[in-house]
Amino acid sequence: MSKKSALPMPQLLQAEDGTWTLEVPGVATSKGHPAPEWAMAKGVEVVRRAASDIVRSWINGKPVSDAEKQVVLLVTRGDSQVYAWLDAAFTDDSPR
Repeated sequence: MSKKSALPMPQLLQAEDGTWTLEVPGVATSKGHPAPEWAMAKGVEVVRRAASDIVRSWINGKPVSDAEKQVVLLVTRGDSQVYAWLDAAFTDDSPR
């Protein structure tokens, strides 16, 4: 069984203009959201789209990292699982 730790660690950052950015290193970024919750909701969509791109690359024979493979597997489990993964990354270390 593959290790869950292979998933990249998402980051939720507030820009100087007060908007929020959600970044999943090496996978996807979603910028310019007015609230962290909006960044999270859009993040699920952005991660899903990134997973499709990863699968396309994989099919075309391009190298895919272990972290990218884990993201694809997570996306196949559904949006609620993706949201839970993103949310878990922020519950411990950042006040919303």
